[in-house]
Amino acid sequence: MLPAPILLITFNRPEHTRRVLTEVLRQKPENLYVFQDAPREGNADDAARCAGVKAVIDELTVEVPQMHYYTPDHNLGCGPGPMTGIDWFFSQVEQGIVMEDDCLPHPDFFGYCEELLNRFHDDQRLMFINSTLYDDRWKCEASYDYSHYMVTGAWASWARAWKGFDLDLDTLNARRFRHHCKKLLKARAEADWWYFKTLEIQRDTTKKSYWDYQMQIHLFRHDGITIHPQRNLVSNIGFDAAGTHTLDNNDGRGDKPVYPILPLSHPASMEVDLKRDNYCFAKKRSDGWLHDELQYLYKRMLFNQGLAHRCLMVYKRMKHGR
Repeated sequence: MLPAPILLITFNRPEHTRRVLTEVLRQKPENLYVFQDAPREGNADDAARCAGVKAVIDELTVEVPQMHYYTPDHNLGCGPGPMTGIDWFFSQVEQGIVMEDDCLPHPDFFGYCEELLNRFHDDQRLMFINSTLYDDRWKCEASYDYSHYMVTGAWASWARAWKGFDLDLDTLNARRFRHHCKKLLKARAEADWWYFKTLEIQRDTTKKSYWDYQMQIHLFRHDGITIHPQRNLVSNIGFDAAGTHTLDNNDGRGDKPVYPILPLSHPASMEVDLKRDNYCFAKKRSDGWLHDELQYLYKRMLFNQGLAHRCLMVYKRMKHGR
């Protein structure tokens, strides 16, 4: 039996759900939580496919000792949906494993998460346990090493680390956050990228279709340390026409091979290699001081609603003959 509680987040993909849930159930989890978003209003195909997912769940989970299922009364979407499911999960458990319905793990994934959840249960510095490794340039001698970056899909964490997550970032001062990132990451271009992403999220008044950027910002705000495995433990099988953000596998991130990792060997100390972090995970790397400065000023003009922004828009319209 697997003691660690598991949350499976699903929606309208019956075959993906069947493959992932079958692998989960091979571990004989004691405590399984399933969050399923509701079908989109007026979408008959959604309704049929969501019903198919629910049928798969009912069929496969009959013998799970503690099975918990939650679905909202209307569709929440790709941002508020997962957030609601994770909120529900961590309101019930202190620590656990979170999986999306297109993340097919190696069997060692579960033992890896279980051991590290228990090992770092009371260490407030550690906030997120990754399992998917898209970048083969990540190298470490032990079974895993430390970082400031996270990768969603299949991961593990603690209720203490999720506490305070904010989808809209309403309480975040973007400029202070930029300065904080510069100190934390020691990378000006990367701090600027996250500053403008924060402004973009704060100004998005429509229903947000993502939550992972906000989770990364949450980790940065709290100086959170994460763990990345030495080798990839999860294969994303959702890079296909049934996906929302990943409709094909042109960038090679889908269906990556998975590898064993147990028994775990542990690093001697908890230190983040900032150069390796920037090399493997940064959204933006420096193109030189002058280029970085000019790019920052240009983006500030784009986001600023004052005179500089209006002048820039006049220039762009003239340039394009509008």
